[in-house]
Amino acid sequence: MFAQGIEDYKDYLLRRYNFLQELTEKEAVRIVQVPFDREWYVKWLRNNPHWEDGAEARSAWALEMAKNPAALEKVLSLHPVLPAPPLDEELTVLVFYGIIPVVLEDLREVGAVSGRLPHEDIERIALEARQFFADVPEFSMLSPLRCRGMRIFVGDRLVAPPKARAFEDHVKDAAWELLNTGEIVIPVSSACRVRRSDLEDDLAGEGPLLLLPLFPVILVGAASEINFCEDLVEESQGNIGPVADWLREILGDRLSYDRVGDAAFVPEYALGIFLKHIEESMGEIDMELEMDLRERVGKGKKNRSGLKRIK
Repeated sequence: MFAQGIEDYKDYLLRRYNFLQELTEKEAVRIVQVPFDREWYVKWLRNNPHWEDGAEARSAWALEMAKNPAALEKVLSLHPVLPAPPLDEELTVLVFYGIIPVVLEDLREVGAVSGRLPHEDIERIALEARQFFADVPEFSMLSPLRCRGMRIFVGDRLVAPPKARAFEDHVKDAAWELLNTGEIVIPVSSACRVRRSDLEDDLAGEGPLLLLPLFPVILVGAASEINFCEDLVEESQGNIGPVADWLREILGDRLSYDRVGDAAFVPEYALGIFLKHIEESMGEIDMELEMDLRERVGKGKKNRSGLKRIK
């Protein structure tokens, strides 16, 4: 049925699995698994000479089998165990965002969170993060769809919370190119950065503002390894080794150490819920930001910049 080698067959099983997943997400679809039996198929071809051997003929044969419960039961008894897709090897991209509490007092300080981070420092952060996941082997490509191990990348700037989804989409689309570059620091596009123009209205009022910019750590690797890494971060309560300390040092040099909090890392799919939880908590309780800043945080207006007014 499959003329290529075993590695190509594994890719085929993954493509088939993902195709069926996407199909069932769009509409209600009943999927009937029909194992291929060459003897039955060859016999069917002889009885249906208008078909030539190929993918369409095999599909037509499988459809007839699916419509015949007795025949389907028989072929299932001959092949009770069906090949499974190698989901553990599937090339997977996961973005962790480090949410960093930063207090800004005026527009002159926006550059501290909008500018490019020191290349040497964030390379060190990437290496420290990789050490945190030291049990995971180095990345090796098996095919365009499958791999083993894991690689880590970090962004060269902080990402604005409303732009997190756009950054994720870019990174996932560019994963293949990233793996071929050998770089571990990737640029954050201007459309995804924290920008002064987005903060001008919020910083025009009285009192400081709490900003929650995001530091992206991108994991690319086999699905099973990425799942393991995600469990490690969860068990460490949002820490990735000493990465939070390094980020606080970098931003503390630009502002002041007591106006920068420790980053908590969450996977991209949980970011929205986490930020909403922070926003709701800030409107109800006195927050302690681990920077000796004990101020009552007012509810304030919601805004698109990840900011809250501190009263």
